[in-house]
Amino acid sequence: LVCDHIINHRTKDVGEALERIAPNGVDVAFEGVGGKMLQTVLEHLKEDGRLLQVGYISEYPHNPNRAEETASNELEASSLFWKSETVTRGKQTIYGNAWPKDFGAVAGCKQRVLDLHASGELKALVDEKRSFEGLESVPDAIEYMLSGEAVGKVVVKMGDWCD
Repeated sequence: LVCDHIINHRTKDVGEALERIAPNGVDVAFEGVGGKMLQTVLEHLKEDGRLLQVGYISEYPHNPNRAEETASNELEASSLFWKSETVTRGKQTIYGNAWPKDFGAVAGCKQRVLDLHASGELKALVDEKRSFEGLESVPDAIEYMLSGEAVGKVVVKMGDWCD
């Protein structure tokens, strides 16, 4: 798996970065923030571009600005995600929650990802600033993830059997 560019929306203006990186538009985008970020990415998607909506954290209830985040959006990320909607805009395609409907296919996809990770072909960025261990630390891990301080995946170690 290859990604040409990653933009940290906390430190860069995403619209400006996309203009610089892809002045003719973006071919494929993975978007997990929702809200204004979804709108920004849509504005920079190529005429025949594809967007995969993989989350919508800016629209979660913890965000006091969530109404402001979605006020001007033509598409609602949470609806795309939970209803597994696929929306076409001209030649553009926006995929929401792209899990296969066939549970056997889901299991196969999961195994493929695990195999890619085990082989080193797929690397996960794990936040190293804080560590969480045991079921009792799950609420703290979720709070940390939602705080926006984490860079990468927040992992809760559930015992030695997880190594």
